[in-house]
Amino acid sequence: MVKVVGIIQPVETKELSAEGESYADARAALEAQVPEGWRLLQILTK
Repeated sequence: MVKVVGIIQPVETKELSAEGESYADARAALEAQVPEGWRLLQILTK
């Protein structure tokens, strides 16, 4: 008998936003919002 294990991740996307006095502050605030098990895929500045 062969047992296989797969790891999956959701296909769902979600947009987060954050602000800060500097790019570093804003990025840290954004990263703090990312839920466990999710990855930050892209950061855009506005």
